[in-house]
Amino acid sequence: MVLAHNEAENIVACLDSIYAAEPEHAFSIFVMANGCTDDTEKIVNEYADTHDGVTLVSIKMPDRCNAWNVFIHETAPTHVPGSEVYFFMDGDCRAVPGSFSELAKGLTGNPRANAAGAPPMSGRDREKDARDLLEGRGLVANLYALSGRFVQAIQAKAVRLPLGLDAADDGLIGALAKWDLDTRREWDHSLVVPCPRAGFLFDSLSPANLKHWRRYWRRLVLYGRRHYDNQLLGRRLKKEGIAGLPERISDLYVDATKLRLYWQGIYTIPNYVALRRIQKKARHGNDAP
Repeated sequence: MVLAHNEAENIVACLDSIYAAEPEHAFSIFVMANGCTDDTEKIVNEYADTHDGVTLVSIKMPDRCNAWNVFIHETAPTHVPGSEVYFFMDGDCRAVPGSFSELAKGLTGNPRANAAGAPPMSGRDREKDARDLLEGRGLVANLYALSGRFVQAIQAKAVRLPLGLDAADDGLIGALAKWDLDTRREWDHSLVVPCPRAGFLFDSLSPANLKHWRRYWRRLVLYGRRHYDNQLLGRRLKKEGIAGLPERISDLYVDATKLRLYWQGIYTIPNYVALRRIQKKARHGNDAP
């Protein structure tokens, strides 16, 4: 599954990297184009004309969690029933050679495992990020894998990611994997397998590009929102279990008064902006910007 929202500039490189990573294997690739207003869908359709196994899934709603839900509950059961391993990646990333085999081996070599994670192979902080990911047995949405057994359990329990949880979807998926879909348990870190020989590449933002500065600021605010969304979601899941997953993450913003801003150096500023936006949504509902 490849998540793509306005990825006209990156989607061909992403798809090319999948084929190049494992040239001896055949793939069923589903590009979940959600809310695209550029040429992403046109490009994917043209690519599918010359590459076996590529399917465009066009979704009007620009929401990555909704696209993930559509894949898990609508696309996968129809097109790839009974698969042993499902791979997930973002359309602005590229898989390094051998990554899918390594992720698959991580799962098949650990039959109890629900998920396998790949570290970043690019970026200014790649060594630290990779170390944190591998030591913490986390997942990042750029590239990870879920076992077929775990996907089937998600389908059976009708687990859906909350809409609008764009910044924290991978964190929730990793938590659900470690909980084995039972939030009454303590995390079992062995249920997520780190795969250091797998990995993904992405283009770093450039300090010399003003457009990148704006993207970087939006990313910082998004990370701030993720921090608060995780707090609210964690409380709900511990109290109500999987059944407490809201349809929209903003449904939990009624509890925004319990959130607090703490000093975190320069990151305090985007965290403050994120908190104000959450509180505005709490006052005015989902129509608030």
